[in-house]
Amino acid sequence: MTSTRTRRLISVIAVALALSLGGCVLGGNAVNKETNLANQREAAIAFLETQGGVEKIRFTQEGGLSGFGAPWAVNAVVTVNGEEYNEILGTERFSRGGNPLPSIAPGTAPAPVTVIYSDESSEVIE
Repeated sequence: MTSTRTRRLISVIAVALALSLGGCVLGGNAVNKETNLANQREAAIAFLETQGGVEKIRFTQEGGLSGFGAPWAVNAVVTVNGEEYNEILGTERFSRGGNPLPSIAPGTAPAPVTVIYSDESSEVIE
């Protein structure tokens, strides 16, 4: 049988642990809007260096840090040869989500590429 004091101590430790972990995650996501937009542009350019046939990149959120030491990343919908793919793009690397992307060499047409940022502004990258 556990004493009341022991149960109370376990509860306090559990709450402290939950708050500290939650604070890391929430605090880790804080990146200002200008930085996010600059990172989105950098991520788009890095992605275009590794994937050909891209027609459009549309960022679906601002992006940020996971809080677990992972680099900045953002969700985007990428259009390649008329098909849309959900991707996670980053300034350091990208990882694929959804269906695999077609194998098209970087620099392969079509170009230029329309990039729509999370604030709905856009530009054409050639």
